[in-house]
Amino acid sequence: MRVISLACFLMFAVSAAQGARILGLFGVSGKSHNNFFSALTLELANRGHNLTILTSFPTKKSSANYREISVDVMEKFSANFSPFKHVSEGMLNQLGSMLSMFLQLCPSVLSSPQVKPLLNEEFDLVIISTFFNQCFLPFGQFNNAPMIGISPAGSLGMGMDMANPEPPSYVPSLFLPLTSKMTFPERLLNTVMTGLIKFLAKYYLKPSMHESAKQFFGPNIPSIEEMERSLSLVIYNNHFSLNSPRPMVPGCVDAGGMHIKQNKEPLPKDLQEYMDGAKDGVIYFSMGSVIQGSEFPKEKLQVILDAFKELPQRIIFKWETENMPGKPSNVKIGKWLPQQAILAHPNLKAFITHGGLLSTQEATYHGVPLVGIPFFGDQKLNIAKSSRLGYAVGLDFQTLDKQSVLAAIKTVTGFPSFSKKAKELSKVVRDQPETPLERAVFWTEYVLRHDGAPHLRTAATNMSWCQVHLIDVYGSIIGVLLVVALFDYYLIKWCCCRKKRSSTSKAGTSMSSKKDKKGKAKAE
Repeated sequence: MRVISLACFLMFAVSAAQGARILGLFGVSGKSHNNFFSALTLELANRGHNLTILTSFPTKKSSANYREISVDVMEKFSANFSPFKHVSEGMLNQLGSMLSMFLQLCPSVLSSPQVKPLLNEEFDLVIISTFFNQCFLPFGQFNNAPMIGISPAGSLGMGMDMANPEPPSYVPSLFLPLTSKMTFPERLLNTVMTGLIKFLAKYYLKPSMHESAKQFFGPNIPSIEEMERSLSLVIYNNHFSLNSPRPMVPGCVDAGGMHIKQNKEPLPKDLQEYMDGAKDGVIYFSMGSVIQGSEFPKEKLQVILDAFKELPQRIIFKWETENMPGKPSNVKIGKWLPQQAILAHPNLKAFITHGGLLSTQEATYHGVPLVGIPFFGDQKLNIAKSSRLGYAVGLDFQTLDKQSVLAAIKTVTGFPSFSKKAKELSKVVRDQPETPLERAVFWTEYVLRHDGAPHLRTAATNMSWCQVHLIDVYGSIIGVLLVVALFDYYLIKWCCCRKKRSSTSKAGTSMSSKKDKKGKAKAE
């Protein structure tokens, strides 16, 4: 009876949120980001909601209640972006160039002719990417609708985070290759970087985004920070087993890996036979959607291929052109590869990856050890954490040579501890009360059911940085202690001076008395 009642309650709760008109704003995003976003939006459409999605990477799965509005801004950006040049830049240069690039992208998407008609439509909910999409925030105000932020990673440290506490003492910045267990120099570096990012966001990113938004929505829109405070929920692509435990306010939800397919995906026949017949196992090489294997510098590609020639394993190599010059006999190339199905195959021994978050999550879910060659963004952070957890070996692209590639692969495939640790982590990641996608859908519909769920926001969303960190309180306490100390100091000083004057006066009187006595004695 209790089970029936619970089922009825869940059916009622779901039906209460059915049929909502939802606007998804993902105009500025990477191709892999869209895999995470679309996992949620497609599932919401399956549950009967009406979705309108602004995206640079359409899924082409349009239906009666799923409409995609495609903008090609990110495609043009990707065509002009060279990760091989970017990787050689210093950390601060990478951050600066990234900010300047993405500040141009959000206004470019807003100016696309496909966006203006959205102002004439009405929506019940707005879902917006937290990845440099702040110029879209006024859509929530124009629709008088609750807003949900969705991040392709964790918090970028630039706002849209529900004022979630992230102490730099043990929460590493996404832009640093650090883990939660930091030495003093690392904590110092992490604190400086965290502060620098917040400073750039407040005085550089948000004012620029606000100006762009005013040109599109009109001059009377609230500030970016004020609109950020109206967010009802933020969904992070995080899970504590991979991203380290950290504080989480009720308005922040971890749904790391919600793009991962729960049912095993079938492999194409040729790949199935290739992997089944690999008596020494298979190694999978893919640098993700942005870094093209076919565009590797010739000398670096040759280093990798020379290493592969000496391996007994078969290699599956994501390659974007028809032919690979000098392809070893044990290498099979493919323009498009079903990555999750490859990772799920029992003959796979290692995954050579750029360290993108989605790829790292997929490998961990399937218990596959990694060889990481990170380039930019959070890739170095992901590989550093994976190495610290004991199932990955990281390589530096700039110093890559045949021996380092061979050594890393032989370490990961030759030492059972790497595979064992990857499988242990897989069990941890899978051990959840519901799937990450179910969790993200529940909280999205929760916001709809409860009119924006303002009760999820902590008081910190409306407090200044000084108030949240008690700077005003500590300042007052220090001020009072300083006043008391100064009062005591001057009181003691006054007392000492008075005592000294009294002693001097007595000494002078005593000397005069002695002189008088001596004078009288002489006179007598």
